[in-house]
Amino acid sequence: MTSTTMRPRGSAPHGSSSPGDALAAAPALLSSAGPRRRPARFPGPSAAPPTTADGPLLVRWAGADEGLRELVRDHAGALGMELSESPSEGTAVCLVVDAAALEHQERAVRTGRLPLLVVTASPEVPQEVWERALAVGAQAVVPLPAGSDGFLSHLAEFSRPRAASRILGVVGGCGGAGTSSFAARLAAAARTHGSTVLIDADPLGGGLDLLIEAPEAAGIGWADVSGLGPDDGEALHDGLPAVDDVRLLAATNHVGPAPEPLARVLTALRPLGSTVVVDLADGLVPDCAEHLDQLLLVVPASDHAVRATARRLRSWQLPDAIAQVVVRRRGPLTPAEVSQDLGLPLAASFRDGPAAAVPLLDVRRRGADRSARRLMAHLHQEQAA
Repeated sequence: MTSTTMRPRGSAPHGSSSPGDALAAAPALLSSAGPRRRPARFPGPSAAPPTTADGPLLVRWAGADEGLRELVRDHAGALGMELSESPSEGTAVCLVVDAAALEHQERAVRTGRLPLLVVTASPEVPQEVWERALAVGAQAVVPLPAGSDGFLSHLAEFSRPRAASRILGVVGGCGGAGTSSFAARLAAAARTHGSTVLIDADPLGGGLDLLIEAPEAAGIGWADVSGLGPDDGEALHDGLPAVDDVRLLAATNHVGPAPEPLARVLTALRPLGSTVVVDLADGLVPDCAEHLDQLLLVVPASDHAVRATARRLRSWQLPDAIAQVVVRRRGPLTPAEVSQDLGLPLAASFRDGPAAAVPLLDVRRRGADRSARRLMAHLHQEQAA
């Protein structure tokens, strides 16, 4: 096991036999001999060290293990940040504690507003550490030095302004909800607001490239992102094929993404100021929820679809206020009834367009395209406010 991540509120995903089954592994970016800055996988300028008007960003440390403290210091330094043991949050982007501090200072760890990371020297995360970290709302438990890649990704994510890019996940509340079609229409609507990236993150889907009838074009696909780092976002964006002014990351003839490559891509795209629309498989939702600004659940207006959606929501255990519902008006329920039954805000509703219309390629004045435009205009105004 090289990197262990988990969500701050929730339990193992539905179907896992134990909490440890929910912990995802990521290849090590730095060798166990010591952290060393990795050259960018894609050509392009490196990002400048993150700073504020008050100086460099800080990683706050609370722990007694000197070896782990120095590893955390080296990782922070690799991203241009500094380690601080001051209790004042100041310009700190996160709090990092070792497993011993988590055990003896659990009440203190619960206080404060900083994202929390737990590090351990054990290559395998002990069950009791996992449980304590989950109880205090930790973003991740990371073994060091084995989990250097995941640790760097978390630090990079915390150091960047959340308003830089808006990352929207789109997922079906049940099978056959029309998720991919709405995601493509949402990306089409986002074009008028700036740079847009559409991501096919359904490993077992038919492929967004086929759905939108994208022409074959050279460019980066899921098979090419294994070496992606947190500062490779600009090169990734520029290397993606463009379809009607939307950058597309698709699987083409390869299998779609696992959780770790998807997290790498979203972390890298975060600082670019783009709109990123992710067509998500339901199984990937728990692993990427922390990277999303909003999760839009496409739900047909039927009791069967509402029940299926409610079951998925219970298994995902999402962060608060991230999920909204998009109602496909194909059933006896009204959009307001679907929203009320699920206890989620209503983001949009739409009726099916003509069967021959191709999402992204054929933009219509009414139907799902109009709903997508209204939703994107609202989100853009909300972000600008």
